[in-house]
Parts: sequence; structure tokens; C-alpha cells
Amino acid sequence: MIYKYEDIKDIKMGAIYTKSYTEFRVFAPDRENIDLLLTNDYRKTRKDKFPMSKKEFGIFYCKVSGDLDGFFYSYLVEDKYEVTDPYSKASSINSFMSAIVDFNTTNPDDYRKNLVKNNENDAVIYELNVKDYTSNKNSGVKNRGKFLGLVETNTKFSNISTGLSNIVDLGITHIQLMPIFDFITTFEEDEKFFDDDNYNWGYDPELYFNVEGSYSINPHNPKSRIYELKKMVQTIHKNKINIIMDVVFNHTFKTADSNLEILAPGYYYRSNKDGNFSNGSGVGNELASEKAFVRKLIIDSLKFWVEEYDIDGFRFDLMALIDIDTIKIALKELKKIKPHLIIYGEPWMGGESTLALEKQILIGSQRSNGFSVFNDKFRDAIKGDNNGYSKGYIQGNYFLKNQIETGIAGSIHYDEKRNGFADDASEVINYINCHDNLIFYDKLKVSLNIDADINSISKLGFSILFLSFGKPFIYEGNEFNNSKDNNSNSYNSNLNINGINWLDKINNIEMYDFVKDLIKIRKKIGAFKWTKPSDIKNSLFFIDDLDEHIIAYKIKFFYKTYYFIINALDKEVDINQNMRDRIFGLDKSLVKIFNQKGIINKRLSVSDVKKICKLSANIYVKGEKNGL
Repeated sequence: MIYKYEDIKDIKMGAIYTKSYTEFRVFAPDRENIDLLLTNDYRKTRKDKFPMSKKEFGIFYCKVSGDLDGFFYSYLVEDKYEVTDPYSKASSINSFMSAIVDFNTTNPDDYRKNLVKNNENDAVIYELNVKDYTSNKNSGVKNRGKFLGLVETNTKFSNISTGLSNIVDLGITHIQLMPIFDFITTFEEDEKFFDDDNYNWGYDPELYFNVEGSYSINPHNPKSRIYELKKMVQTIHKNKINIIMDVVFNHTFKTADSNLEILAPGYYYRSNKDGNFSNGSGVGNELASEKAFVRKLIIDSLKFWVEEYDIDGFRFDLMALIDIDTIKIALKELKKIKPHLIIYGEPWMGGESTLALEKQILIGSQRSNGFSVFNDKFRDAIKGDNNGYSKGYIQGNYFLKNQIETGIAGSIHYDEKRNGFADDASEVINYINCHDNLIFYDKLKVSLNIDADINSISKLGFSILFLSFGKPFIYEGNEFNNSKDNNSNSYNSNLNINGINWLDKINNIEMYDFVKDLIKIRKKIGAFKWTKPSDIKNSLFFIDDLDEHIIAYKIKFFYKTYYFIINALDKEVDINQNMRDRIFGLDKSLVKIFNQKGIINKRLSVSDVKKICKLSANIYVKGEKNGL
């Protein structure tokens, strides 16, 4: 039978708790017999059994009287297979059984939602892994690597800020958390938390509504992880920062033995013509998001995280595998709950998919659809390929100048020369690296000679990133030259590779301060929040026919005019009268507000601009009285 999403979208699935009774619904269209197994202790072998009746749409139903808060349950399929509920909102440790929870008892004191509403177009996004960020003893954090550890206040190492304080000081508006919903390849027991072989990023999902237990200080209690995540969200919001959640709906860790496949064989996953699982994810399977109950599972999960945990946005892993209709519907539903919510994702996949090409979210698919995609074109133009020796503009490949200017313009169709893939600059996430592949500092080490000025080249890359239209995005530790020892795929490497060492911040405090200044000046200029092509074209003006290693442009923002000169050459460049006239026009007086050292306020005349330092971005503002 073919089901329609519109017909089933309002059906409540999973365990629907009240103090008097709990209802259970699970989708299993081709199964004949399913029993509910119920217990007050998941470790018990004997469990109470309740037969479920098959209703409309292939949904099995059961109602059990009494207050079941704190009970555990599972489904026994055809008297053979015991599985967890795909709609599990809580679980035992390591997801052995689903758990029933009264969510009204899980809220922190003074729990209020919607404390912060940062505008999407003001976003400065910072990606981090909960465990990585505070696992090192030098983080100064008590609950290292945990939800609560991430939001401990005023943490320091040798008088420099760590943890959340580092993010607040930096000026970040949005934190993107790598997967925090239930994943399967780590043991959740606290005594195993720091074992070298007990690490995973979390891109191996199990239960899409359940919080990952390893990040809790008490994973044995189903309510603890819920409370602690809410406390973390609440504290981050109090610091005027929004939270974006990394979601992995493109695949599950298990395939043939997953709860989805056992409950509904052949339904939840795409298959090839030979009947085998389609593998567009590259890890063995891909969810058939275009099917009604799969689409419902995804959208219900997203809505739950927003409504229950106050999440402000979602980053989709391998977004190309989620059909575009599902994303459109999800966005519409989520915006009703939270108008400032952000959705973006990776416009690619890990292999070949059976999903129709016109339904795949590839680069360009986001045009005028209200969501964003990662700008890999701009990324590669800045610093070269992800893992190899190729060079980008900042390492001396000046043939990429046009691509850099296209990225600076927000990857819109700025003109015939600078023609991007977006209808609006809000549709692009500008980044140099994320958690995948070589991170920025390691890429520079691989692609440059040993005597190269990596710090200056790195500063140049950050300058291009933050002085462009579109949403800037950086990865944890980028701001102080974090290294993973050239490990390009550290998804299960230990904390010696993935964990943030706060000594790096001490050793590279100049870099940190520089990035901090960049974020500050981006916010001060204000024009970078503009996303409409008409606004960008009316305010942004490139200076053409300059040497390939020089990029110059001006931005008019109300009564101020800003001039930007980028020198990607590893030596100082002379500026003659002709070039000054072309860049500054008839203006006579300036204030230099930014150079290779960060924010400054230096008054000068146009005639004083005679040289541009090597590997630098320089910003001037018109007029004697202007400045920051």
C-alpha cells in the first residue's frame, strides 16, 4: 500500500504518556503479530507482555493503564525479534530498551524557551563536538566532555578562557553541535568514557528522538541526559547564542538488523534493482525519505527537538540523500514553531543513490527554497582541495581570483564574470573546513613549504572568509591553529587527536585575537547581513583589472564607504597614484580600521596609502570622522 504523508502527519507515534495511561503506536505494515514488552527494570529477563492490535495505515496500537513514568519497553515482532521503538524519546543505557518519561519532570529550574532569537543573516557559526571541547584536563572543566561541562562558566587555563567562555569571547552567534542524538558505537558507561577505543563523532545514529547518553554525567538514568541537555541549551541561550543540531537522517548504523527494517521490511531503506540496499551514504544504506512514514519520522524528530529542547536550527549530514520535498515540508513546519530557525546541509552524498536526480539536494538545489548549503566552491578556492597538496588563492594560486570574488559577493549572480550558484546570499555557508578532511592548519602544513609563513596565510584565509557575504562558519580550534596531526578522517580517533588542547590557544593567542577582531569588524560594518542580490549589487563594487594577487572592493553602507584591499602575494606591494585613484576615487581622507594585526584606528590621507603589506587584508573607511 502507498501511504500519503498528508494523511498520517498528525498521528502521534511511539509512547504517548499521561499519568493515567500510556498509548503505544508503531508502524509495521507487513507484520502480523507484535507484542509490547514492559518492565520497570530493563535488566530483568521477564517482562510483562501486552498484545498490540493492527489498525489503519499498518500501525500497531496498545494502551496500558497506570502511571508508567520510568518504565522501559520494547516491541516483540512475530515472537522472534525484540526491537526498540523508532520513536523512543528516552532509553536505558546503551539503548537496550526504550524508556517512558514524563517530560514535565525533566526541566531545569526557571526553564524558559526562546530566550534568544539571533537573526539567520547575522549568524557566525562555530562547529564543535561536546566531548572534544572540554575533555582535556587543561580545559579547567569539572564535568569534562559532558553536556554540563560545556556550559561551566568562567573556566580558564593559565588565565586564558576555555570552553563556553572562549566561544562567548570570540563573538559567536550560533553553535553547531556535532551529533547529540543517540548513536551506537560508543559505550555510555561513565567509566569507559575516556577509553581510547571508545570515541566516535556520532554519525552512526540509532534512535532519532533520544539524547546520546555518553554525554551525561548519569547515563543510567533516562531522565538525566534529558535534563542535562536542556540545562546546556538553557545556559547557552542565556549567553545569547543559538544552537544548531547536526542531524544524520541519511542512514542508520544498522541495516538488516535495525529496528526499522525488522518492523517494516523493505520500507524504510532505498533498494537497488537487484533488491540490495542502496548505498548513497557510503556506509551501507540510505533512508527512503520520500516515503510517507520515513518523511514523517524525520519531520516529527525535527519538530520534537525544537519543541522539547528549544533547538534553533539543523545541519543535515549528506543532505543530498534527503529528498527536497521533505526538506521543504520540514522547513515550513519548523518555521511555524520558530521563525528564526536555520536549516542547511551538505549538497552531496557518499555514493550512488536510487533517489531521483531531480529530488536530490545538490549545489544549486537550494535556490529560493529557504535553506542553505555548504559552499565547497569557495572553500576550495580559498585553500585548495580537502586532503591533498593543491593550493588555493591564499597559497599562491592566483588563477582562482575570480572564484574568490564570486564568493565574496555571496555566490549570487553578481555579474557575468562573477556568477555563483545562489539566488540569495542567505543560501550559502562559507567555510574553510568542518570536521571532515584535513582541518585548516593541517591543510596549510601539507600544501606549503616548511619555511612558509603559515600564520599570515591563515590570517589571509580567515579574512576572506569573514569579509564576504553569506554565513561564515568555523570549526572548533580553527581560531588558534588547532591540529589533528594530519589525520583527515578522525571520526573514531582518540582524544589525543580530536580533543581540544587549550595550550594551543596560549601558543597562538595572536591568531585567536585576530579572528576575534574579524568577527567584531564584520558585525560593525553591518552590510554583511545583507543577502538580497539587489542590496549586494548596490553596495558592493569590485575594482577590476588589478594584478591577480590583489583583490580590491568597496562597500557602501548607508553614509559610510568601506574600502578593502587584499594582497595575497608573499611580499609587500607598492600602490601607485593610478591604483589609488581607481580604488579610492576622489576621496582624500581615510581611517584605516583593519590590517594584518587586527583592528586599528589610524587616520591618514589617501596619498599615505603607498604600500600594502604581504599576505594581508586591509580595510579603510572614508572620512576623517569615521572609524570604529
